[in-house]
Amino acid sequence: MIVPRATTRRLLPFVAACLLLPQPARSQTSASSEAATKMVDVDPIRCWWKTNTGAVRIGQVFTVSLTCAVLQNDAVQVVPDETRLGASVITMAPFEMVKGTHPADLYTGDRRFFQYEYDMRLINPDEIGKDVRIPDQLIHYHVNSRIAANAALQGRDHVYDLPPLEVRVLSTVPADASDIRDTGNESFGISESLGFRANVLEIVAVAAFVLGALFIVLSVVRLILRTRKEKSPTGERGLGEPEILRHVARELAAVRSESEAQGWNDTLVGRALAAARIAAATAVGRPVGQNRNATARASEGGLQMNGWRRKPTTLSGGATTTHVTNALNLLPDVAPAGQRAMLEDLQTSLSAFTHAQYARTAEFDRSDLDDAIARAASASARLQAERTWVKTQLKRWTKWADIRR
Repeated sequence: MIVPRATTRRLLPFVAACLLLPQPARSQTSASSEAATKMVDVDPIRCWWKTNTGAVRIGQVFTVSLTCAVLQNDAVQVVPDETRLGASVITMAPFEMVKGTHPADLYTGDRRFFQYEYDMRLINPDEIGKDVRIPDQLIHYHVNSRIAANAALQGRDHVYDLPPLEVRVLSTVPADASDIRDTGNESFGISESLGFRANVLEIVAVAAFVLGALFIVLSVVRLILRTRKEKSPTGERGLGEPEILRHVARELAAVRSESEAQGWNDTLVGRALAAARIAAATAVGRPVGQNRNATARASEGGLQMNGWRRKPTTLSGGATTTHVTNALNLLPDVAPAGQRAMLEDLQTSLSAFTHAQYARTAEFDRSDLDDAIARAASASARLQAERTWVKTQLKRWTKWADIRR
């Protein structure tokens, strides 16, 4: 059927008015559906057990963890009683508590998660081959609701019953099990005999340690005495270079102090010359004469040593300026500069003291002699530092090793 165009124009205003009218019934139905969607029940608390193994052996330590999720948001806060969940207060019989931990809480959305981990073991042989149940636990909690003006309302006490958990117990003990309590058959008599044996072995060990330490000390002392002593011209064990150089340094220091106080004389020049000759003999490798029970003094070309451990000994050095000059000429170009300077100081001091000692006139040039005593003291100090016992032994061992190669 064909509708006339005039009729169509008349119906257009009526259709538009119908489309623009409000629809209250539809809006109320949608609002009811959204409210129903939001009013969904949520568990205030939910907990569960978990083990790190499905079956355990007698004495094997395993971990049981308790995890709980509680509701916590701006309107509602569930507060559980966690004072009864600590490893020191919770009851886990027939299991034995080894240790327990409580990690930090986690927060996600409107939930708070807390967890307790218990390391336990079972040592009762009657439970072998059975499914042993973790003891039932109850968690007390209450709900805090927030009302107007930020005030909180605490609800009554509730109880949450944890779900059950069973652990299978096997019959064998693991190879890596430790701290297993087992009945022993040792008597008091066996324990006493073992204690006596331990005491005897301890005494023997201490005695062996003392004897070993004594032998080591004696060997070290003997080695030191043998290395510090050298053969003297008389065939007896004499003084070592370190001790001789120490006495030379003290003698030069004494001569220098007395010359500054009273000036130079024949006696001081003779003492300085004797000490310088001994130092030069040590530097160029010539032997130092050692005469015990001698009465020769410094004026006779000797240097006397007195000590409570030794007999009086007179030291004498046969080195002259010529010996030191020859040693300087034989030094290689790669020789240390300090060694060359030491020989030059000894050459200068020997020349000055020899000239003053054997000059025809009795006049002494104080400036030359002061410079000579200073050079001799410096060379003696350098020799004393180089000829210590440790450095001497290192040089000997190094030379011995080079020969063996």
